[in-house]
Amino acid sequence: MGTGEIRRRYERKRYHSDVVFSLNGYAFGGTLKDISMGGAFVLTLSVNQVQKGDVVTISIPFTSGRKNVKRRGRVLWTSGEGFAVEFL
Repeated sequence: MGTGEIRRRYERKRYHSDVVFSLNGYAFGGTLKDISMGGAFVLTLSVNQVQKGDVVTISIPFTSGRKNVKRRGRVLWTSGEGFAVEFL
């Protein structure tokens, strides 16, 4: 492992799906870029609404589109495109 690399506990999977996430009673849209057992990355135009340490709830649709699962996560970091969460 080189300098600056972080060893991940769980393997990431690409997962391109529209999601809804909520924070403080407000709902926002985004796209799930990738996901693992430990967390996910959400692309969103509403990234300015989220800060490191916030706890969000993400509604993630099953691939069938018939149901979804809700997962709570703590925001680990944000970028100009979105944010990363660690599932609680």
